[in-house]
Amino acid sequence: MKKFKLLFYFIICFFFIKNVSAAAPTASISVSSSSVTSGQSVTAYVKVNNFTTAQIKIDSAGATTGCSYNDIIQSDTGENITKTISVTCKASGQGVINISYTVTALNKNYEQANLSGSKSVSVNPPREKDTNNYLKSIGVSGYTLTPEFNKDVMEYSVEVPNTVDKVTLEASPESGYANISGIGEVEVNEGTNTFEIKVTSETGVERIYKITVNVKDENPININIGNDEYTIMKNLKNIETPSTYEETTVKINDFDIPAFYSETSGFTLVGVKDNEGKIFFAIYNENDNTYELYNENTSDQLMLYILPITEEKNGFIKTKIQIGEVSYDALKAENADSYLVYAMDIVTGKRNYYIYDASNNSYILYNENWIRNYVDQLEKYKIGILGFGGLCIFCLIIITIQAVKGPKKKKAKKTSENVSDSKMEEKKAEVPSPTKLTNEEAMKKMDDVTKMIEDYEKTVA
Repeated sequence: MKKFKLLFYFIICFFFIKNVSAAAPTASISVSSSSVTSGQSVTAYVKVNNFTTAQIKIDSAGATTGCSYNDIIQSDTGENITKTISVTCKASGQGVINISYTVTALNKNYEQANLSGSKSVSVNPPREKDTNNYLKSIGVSGYTLTPEFNKDVMEYSVEVPNTVDKVTLEASPESGYANISGIGEVEVNEGTNTFEIKVTSETGVERIYKITVNVKDENPININIGNDEYTIMKNLKNIETPSTYEETTVKINDFDIPAFYSETSGFTLVGVKDNEGKIFFAIYNENDNTYELYNENTSDQLMLYILPITEEKNGFIKTKIQIGEVSYDALKAENADSYLVYAMDIVTGKRNYYIYDASNNSYILYNENWIRNYVDQLEKYKIGILGFGGLCIFCLIIITIQAVKGPKKKKAKKTSENVSDSKMEEKKAEVPSPTKLTNEEAMKKMDDVTKMIEDYEKTVA
């Protein structure tokens, strides 16, 4: 009886395992989106289960440029496998995309299944681009802006303590299609710091909001340079040290002011800020407590501080020249567009005149004696070449005249009976034969020399 029960259980398990291993093939379809806009794409996924060999076909119809698939897939091991096939269709026009599939599959027990299915995707007309470029909010993290936010108000301000080095600008656009720039952590210095937050609509139209961060100075030191007012900066933590200068401090109005000093130039520089928040360096003259804006003009090989011109030069007219955003004294050549500026080389401390080329912002050392000697040498070379050319022309003229006339035949006169024929031959041999040149050869030589002289004159000019 007990053996009969074990045999019964064995038969039941055998049929159960057989039925599991012989599971029939199945298939299903899904899509990445049930609705798309014309011009967008949608992907369909066909999943086939429990097969060793399957022929899978996928087709599309309707508002699409089309997509399809047709292939036979086999198991490498002979065991049932599962595969997912995808196709991507691009929507066109508007209406419905119908994606369908058919599958003929065999499992490892050679059971065949014919499967099919489909999915529909609606296609909407293209969306018009969003023109909204307004902000939904704006702020400085941890502080309150003035005035209260209004999307139509473009400028805001906030005051922070002078211990603050950085602040975080925050903003979000009204439209999810708009792009925003200018937010995040930024560095601030004493005084006025102005930042721009730009909102660009999907159509490319830009709107600019401004935030002014005032780093509070309880005891500002205000100075005048020319007709403009500046505030001396008591904190230069975010300012780069100028070339050839070293950090130091100076005492101004009982405050220790950070500064930079150069032994080469002898200048002491302090940071100043104008009413718009722009930062400059100023030369501080401690002896008479005066200030002068510092300039630093660089080219590939020079670093210059341009100085005022106190004297005039022959052949030049004193004028003004714009370099960058600053106007400087200059000397303009009377008969040319050349300009001279008077400057100190910041590296060496030497002062000299420089020829300024505005086209590439370059400076060339001006040496008046060297230029005068160079011009004198050119004049000497010019005179020498012209003289040599004239001599060559004269010689060629003589040669040409001889060539045109040709050799003259001289009639031999009878000499006395005492002169032998051999003596006469010796006399003839002593007479040189004239050079025989054609007219064309002579003219060509003249042309060659003339061209040589013309080329030289062009080089000198």
